[in-house]
Amino acid sequence: MVINLATVLAGTVVNPYNNGYFQGPAEAPLEAVSACTGIFGKGAFPGYPGKVLMGKTTGASYNAVGVNGRKYLLPAMWDPQTSTCKTLL
Repeated sequence: MVINLATVLAGTVVNPYNNGYFQGPAEAPLEAVSACTGIFGKGAFPGYPGKVLMGKTTGASYNAVGVNGRKYLLPAMWDPQTSTCKTLL
């Protein structure tokens, strides 16, 4: 659910007028985050999320550290300048 919320927020930020960054034809666009589904780190492929960090106490995967050391697993975003999915790691 958190990933779905992050996807919606990222889409709103980069595409507030519903005509911004997308991949593919305008009739069926993939937005900044939906173009990179399942990619969370470098080397990702279907079934493998890519290189991510692992929390020592919980064993949970993450790729970003926020306020007060909170850990998050954020999806890759489409970079229109390089035509690739960009990850944090």
